[in-house]
Amino acid sequence: MVADLTLERIRWQVYCLPLRAPFRTAHGLLSKRWGAIVEVSSVGGSLQGYGELAPLPPFSPALSSVLAALPALVKSLERISLGEALALLQEQQAAGSLPAPATFALEVALLDLDARAREQGLLAPYARRAVPVNAVIGASAPDEAAQAARQAVAAGFRCLKLKLSGNEQEDDERLAAVRASVGEAIALRLDANASWSLTQAQRLLRAYAQHNIAYVEQPLAANDLEGLRQLRRRSPVPIAVDESLSSLESARQVLRLEAADVLILKPQFFGGLRPALQLIEEAAAHKVTCVITSALEAGIGVCSALHLAAAHPALTEAAGLATLSLLSTDLLAEPLALNTGQLQLPPGPGLGVRPDQAALAHYSVL
Repeated sequence: MVADLTLERIRWQVYCLPLRAPFRTAHGLLSKRWGAIVEVSSVGGSLQGYGELAPLPPFSPALSSVLAALPALVKSLERISLGEALALLQEQQAAGSLPAPATFALEVALLDLDARAREQGLLAPYARRAVPVNAVIGASAPDEAAQAARQAVAAGFRCLKLKLSGNEQEDDERLAAVRASVGEAIALRLDANASWSLTQAQRLLRAYAQHNIAYVEQPLAANDLEGLRQLRRRSPVPIAVDESLSSLESARQVLRLEAADVLILKPQFFGGLRPALQLIEEAAAHKVTCVITSALEAGIGVCSALHLAAAHPALTEAAGLATLSLLSTDLLAEPLALNTGQLQLPPGPGLGVRPDQAALAHYSVL
């Protein structure tokens, strides 16, 4: 920690970004993404750190409630040292008394400020400088999904994540079309978005096993941990959980019940990078895989998750971070480099990226 670094000002700017095209999942259509970019400045304004909050109901609180929690939290952090601010925020994260996207955004901004002052990476040292990522295929018509899958493989992706709609016939046809279009060598993940019953999941996964599925994400309701535990024991396809993970304690409960083979970690909804790193260690001890993924936020949030995905040697699976192309803009001054299915960590200290202030002003709503 830089001993004499004191926080002067914390401010935020709310944005609304249209998606390039509506994105359909089992929860419906998503056409806009709301969030806020947080900026933390040191005394004198010599250094800035950035974070992003982007709640996504129903998986996290509404944006209005997250924003309502910010003024009091920010007031407690301003005019104290960076070390004191990080310690205070860690207490809030452990207590779970504040919306997770708020503590995530502020933690990243503080860590970014500290790393820029130290002239090192956000979570240095790193296990890797580039992270393999999966391409996301929406719940579109089978021929459209197959074409999107072929295009992703041609661009260098070796792992695809296919969204399911909840309509069994459509999902069957979509899955068969995608697998036929890319062959067996490409890893294929499914995301059911908690749309199945236990009986339905058992039946469908027995049928889907022929397509060589890497895992199915959140097949059952988020709170049905007993059902997930039973399904994991009976399914020929590995079980991943996403919406079931709302806090460190909820993740520990999944580990205790042996309810999943894979934990899908969205640090945006988990309250910070440090709680996520703690969980990765605990999951590794249980021989459970972790996959880092975005919450369809803009560039600052995705870059934060990218630094996490690169930081720990246990994170060997493709991350779910190739989502910025779904948005009309990433709000970054310089885009993240995506080459042959891998996201490169940006050079430079801290996050290595800054907001595009002109774009942020254009899409600002408050």
